[in-house]
Amino acid sequence: MASTQPKHLAPNSRPRKHPILFILIGVIVVAGLVVGEYYARPYLSSFYQQLQNNSQATNAQQGTSATDATATSATDSTATQTDEQATADGETAEAETPEPVPAQPVKIEAMMIGDILMHDALVQSGAQDDGSYNYDFLYEHIRPYIDAADVRILNQETVMGYPENGFSMTNGAMGPIMNSPTALADSEARFGFNLILNAHNHVYDQGYEGLAHEMDYWKANYPTIPIIGVNNPNHAPGDESQNYVDNVYVYEKDGFKIAFLNHTYDTNEHPNYETDGKFCSYMTEEKVRADVQKARDLGVDLIVACPHWGVQYTTEPSDEEWTFSKLYTELGVDLIFGCHPHILQHVEMLRNATGHKTVCYYSLGNYVASLMSPECLIGGVARATFVKEPDGTARVEAASLVPTVICNTYGPNMTAFPILDYTWDIASINSSGMTPDGAQAFCSEVFGAGYDQTTGVYTLNMADEGRLV
Repeated sequence: MASTQPKHLAPNSRPRKHPILFILIGVIVVAGLVVGEYYARPYLSSFYQQLQNNSQATNAQQGTSATDATATSATDSTATQTDEQATADGETAEAETPEPVPAQPVKIEAMMIGDILMHDALVQSGAQDDGSYNYDFLYEHIRPYIDAADVRILNQETVMGYPENGFSMTNGAMGPIMNSPTALADSEARFGFNLILNAHNHVYDQGYEGLAHEMDYWKANYPTIPIIGVNNPNHAPGDESQNYVDNVYVYEKDGFKIAFLNHTYDTNEHPNYETDGKFCSYMTEEKVRADVQKARDLGVDLIVACPHWGVQYTTEPSDEEWTFSKLYTELGVDLIFGCHPHILQHVEMLRNATGHKTVCYYSLGNYVASLMSPECLIGGVARATFVKEPDGTARVEAASLVPTVICNTYGPNMTAFPILDYTWDIASINSSGMTPDGAQAFCSEVFGAGYDQTTGVYTLNMADEGRLV
């Protein structure tokens, strides 16, 4: 019998819904969207515009802040770099700028030896086999004292005239007439002497011509060495380079100026009394005052006088020495190097009414000589230290003397030795008979407590208030 229930359907064989319904729903949705978008567009546009404006404002504000921050950072960085650079520059400037060096005192060391008295035996001691002359042996034993000084002075108590006049000593109306080879000047220049005193009693021994010959030789061969106290009789008009009668010699070192004056009590010969004073500096009160004033007018700091004065062969200063040492001291001269007595005399501190002090070496004796008594064969190397302070004040700081002893034996041994170098071996060949002990005793007698036999040096007490003149 046939069943009434429905038969089972096969898969995918279920009844489909009608597609028109779905199409209708889709159309309605699309239409709604179109209509909604049309009416919502103004509101959405305004909304989007507001969002965009807000976004731009925010970005602008952030950009400004960022710019400000960058600018601030850049400014700070620049400022920091500037500060750092300034600091670096400051440190560099400070590093490159040297510390100011304190001004230092200026010192001038001076030395002077006694008379160069060229007797015949000394002249001939320098004779060479070829007929020339050499006198280096005279100075070789005092070289250290020469080398240590700035100003190196000697008293050239002989004239170097024409060889044709002969080099043997002759007798004149007022004493011996001397003449020496110009080789003496060569040796003095080689050993560094740079200030020659020529105002002495033998300057006219060969007349004006002899003096001119010597001065021409110095001028031609050693033009930078001043020969003071004289004037070349042959000097050309306007050439004042060898005129230290009318002029004053000034030695200068680093702005420190010292004037050196040279005067002689007289000359043995007088070629022409009316004109002698034009070529030689005579020691008169008028001349001394004038020369000291010339030195002052030149703005010098100190003045040194080198007088040729006194009585020969006496250890006590003469009335002439007392008179002119007093004049030099009254005029404010700072130091006196005396010569001519041919024997050592004492050293003394003098003082004028204003309190100004003057160191006075009355006589340095003979540096080289012959035909003399034993005591006259002892001389000295005087040494002085001059100081100028940064404030402009100047003074004599130290004064001393090293005694020398002449070995009076013909030949190269006829020379002078510092007293400690004058040994018994040297004394054994010295024809004068002077012994080392005798030389020491004589120096102690002349110089007193200031002389030290162990060092062979006399030292002046600079703290001494000085003898009032």
